[in-house]
Amino acid sequence: MKPTVSVLLLPGDSEPGALARTVSSLVRQRERAWELILCAPEPEATGAHDAEQGADPRIRVLAPEELKDTYPMQAALAAARGDYIVVLEAGDEVEPGGLDGCLQYLSERPETDVLYTDEQWPGAGAEGIFTKPGFSRHYLEGFPYTGRLCLIRTALAREVGGVRTELQDAAEWDLALRVTDRTTKVVHLPIVAVRRASAPPLGEATMAAGARAVADHLARTGATGVVEASDEPAGLRVWRSIVGEPWVSIVVPTAGTVREVRGNRRRLVTNALRSVLERTTYRHWDVVVVTGPNTAPEVHDELVETLGDRVQFTHVDGPFNFSRSINEGARLARGEHLLLLNDDVEVLEPRWLERMVSVIEEPTVGAVGAKLLFEDGRIQHVGVVMGEGLLPTHGYIFEQDCGDRFGAKDLDGDYLAVTGACLLTRLDLFQRVGGLTESLPLNFNDIDYCLKVAAAGSAVVCTPFATLTHYESSTRKPSLTTAEKAFIRRSWALRLVADRHVEFRRDR
Repeated sequence: MKPTVSVLLLPGDSEPGALARTVSSLVRQRERAWELILCAPEPEATGAHDAEQGADPRIRVLAPEELKDTYPMQAALAAARGDYIVVLEAGDEVEPGGLDGCLQYLSERPETDVLYTDEQWPGAGAEGIFTKPGFSRHYLEGFPYTGRLCLIRTALAREVGGVRTELQDAAEWDLALRVTDRTTKVVHLPIVAVRRASAPPLGEATMAAGARAVADHLARTGATGVVEASDEPAGLRVWRSIVGEPWVSIVVPTAGTVREVRGNRRRLVTNALRSVLERTTYRHWDVVVVTGPNTAPEVHDELVETLGDRVQFTHVDGPFNFSRSINEGARLARGEHLLLLNDDVEVLEPRWLERMVSVIEEPTVGAVGAKLLFEDGRIQHVGVVMGEGLLPTHGYIFEQDCGDRFGAKDLDGDYLAVTGACLLTRLDLFQRVGGLTESLPLNFNDIDYCLKVAAAGSAVVCTPFATLTHYESSTRKPSLTTAEKAFIRRSWALRLVADRHVEFRRDR
């Protein structure tokens, strides 16, 4: 049986004909299992409806007494008769087949509580096209990305309290947060289903109301912390409270390589750990340096001179095996958290480690990654997604580190995996899933670890506020072996296929 949907049409574009375009786009849908509830506080809107559409029984105009002393979206929700609600504004147009596709999906998967689609609005090139990832709770905390069309089960919307009038500047964002706090049956349907009359409002009023909505979401989920505006673009950043002083053990495998960095010859590991010491606001950490047979003997003395009693050493023989080195370093770790760190990175953001600890303070999170930049400032890593040939890849590699309309390069998000060049995890979780797989000595060991974390029920999050430079592949030539490719496909093919970012074609 096909579900029914109530379209809550808010006053929007005042341009003549805007209302008629919206109504016509609904009438053109093949499926007829919808009703339109017109929030029309002005007589002119009712007149436009009558003139353009006549007496279609599916189109209802709220009476003045129904709108009295309440926000129109709340009044429309109270009047809704459909199984699902969806919000539009006058001037928005549902694409041909857009609503049909949503209703077909819901008829086949009636357990779905929330279904959202992609959207577009006038803009040059791709800047007005918003294709979205599968459900990402952390992204929703920072940005109202579910947007439109977003179909929400009517009973669930009412169960969580409907629309909060005081948050009308972020009413849809707030409702999305509250319903997804109650259900995990949230689905992204990767079709562009609506053309909005204009880009979503993301100004100060929206962000202020959104900050209150997110703060309330934290309180509902038992978290404490603060919500702040991101620098660029519009969006929010949640800083969960760090309870006590959790200790972080940083494990750094190194061969002690010397190379040119920013025009000067430097030992990479010394440069990396000096930047940690001098630029890190979070003070509760120590370092385990894992040396190998080719590590220069000067490394020990240089690092002791730099770090003093913060550093200890261990040794692994044989050909370089990143996984074995990390596992050996973890054996000596005394922190509650373990940070995997390459020796060819350099801290840029002083609060990077504080940020990563704040994110992993959420009990559901098992691994946290950072934003890594190449020496020339372009992006090397903001999360790992499935690429061609069923192989993981960096989603934004080689792109400029500049704010995009949808915040995905700058706001927290849930990912398939994060790179082991800078990866924070819980030590007990690391031990429980067996650490890194030593049969993956060079590549995909971090991907495999993150997939094990996810299989254990924990989230993998990238927090781009934590930013470092990564002088990638300074110590070895990057290459993938046939055995590495076969391992990751054989072990994780189904999870790779189910990557929430497969349909996330980013704003470029």
